[in-house]
Amino acid sequence: MERIESIYYDTGGKCYLSFSGGKDSTVVLALIKMCQDIYTIPPNAIPAVFCNTGIELGATVEFVQWVKDNYYDNVQVIRPDPKHPFDWIIKNYGKPMKSKMKSEYLSRWHKRKDIKALNMLISADKKRAKLQIANKDMHMLHPDFGITATEKCCKYLKKQPFEKYGKDNGYLGYINGMRQEEGGARELNMLNRVTNGGSICTAYHKGMVNKMPIIDWTEKDVEDFIQEHHVPLSKAYTVYGLSRTGCFLCPYSRFLQQDLETLHTYEPLRYKAAMHWLKDVYIAQNVQLPFDKGYEKERVEKWNNEYSDMRYEMIKKYRPGKEDRYGQKSLF
Repeated sequence: MERIESIYYDTGGKCYLSFSGGKDSTVVLALIKMCQDIYTIPPNAIPAVFCNTGIELGATVEFVQWVKDNYYDNVQVIRPDPKHPFDWIIKNYGKPMKSKMKSEYLSRWHKRKDIKALNMLISADKKRAKLQIANKDMHMLHPDFGITATEKCCKYLKKQPFEKYGKDNGYLGYINGMRQEEGGARELNMLNRVTNGGSICTAYHKGMVNKMPIIDWTEKDVEDFIQEHHVPLSKAYTVYGLSRTGCFLCPYSRFLQQDLETLHTYEPLRYKAAMHWLKDVYIAQNVQLPFDKGYEKERVEKWNNEYSDMRYEMIKKYRPGKEDRYGQKSLF
């Protein structure tokens, strides 16, 4: 709570909560309400700002509306620039795959044959493990791969709308529910801050202060807080059984197979949309969906006819000596 109070007073009240409708940002909203309950900040002083990217779960959109109607009055909804929706991004830049960091380096390789990017992707340096392409994904480096990667989704659908909102309203800072335990860029950024003498929970970006009050919380800390303080959650957690929420089609998820199966069960129209836009990415990532026979037929054919051979060629070229286990055409 002190972390929230500090940004509120350091910015003269000119701060907002980046509210995704997910578990972590809802916990932060509960902490804000607790500050209000003990009168350390005024009621509804910090707006909870939700960006409806156009590719949110229906459950998330419903929950955000419920929060506004029943839990916290000052919820505001913003949207990306209508000229730059998701389909515009994939037509002009490419498609997300594997992870945000890997998408960035794959994009540089796919578009410009950037050797530095390639070296990062094929490196054996353990310090670069989060950027390395696994042997099972080496076909993504093949010149005939056919899909161009990009990491631009977050930029156009989330970062820019929030930056515009902050600038238009004269805000000096924002709060979010980021946690280091989630790994990836979040963990790397936190480690870099601390290594360089910065704060574990405070960062600065484009003149804005970013406070992360639960950056050092574990998953157990979050769950214990939810139970102890009866924090409401989206039915994406309580009914669907998802472990995290976000853009419904995002291929960065560690549990992508389960996420797509859940989407197919509970929000079938969004499942169809996911397949319309990113089926080729799911196939390239070898996501197996036994409940979808048509998809599985395409996946098996693509791997038998193209990807297995591409992968073998790339491993032989860039990681010689590792190709033996991939000498046979294989789906795995």
